[in-house]
Amino acid sequence: MFTVGAVLLIFLILWYGSRANEQDRPEYDRAPNDTRMLALHSRQDIKLVVFLLGGIIVMLGIIADRIK
Repeated sequence: MFTVGAVLLIFLILWYGSRANEQDRPEYDRAPNDTRMLALHSRQDIKLVVFLLGGIIVMLGIIADRIK
């Protein structure tokens, strides 16, 4: 049960992040090149952090399901 909740939470966060990225895309295109690259790279870094934390949350969910 905890594992399913963790997976759903990860997908919800990733969906929201990609949706926000698509909504901000026109602003990236209007920005100067340096600012655009910085914003896109920071979004990719945040996505990497979400994947890593998501893996930890799933592992903790599996452990919690086994203990329960």
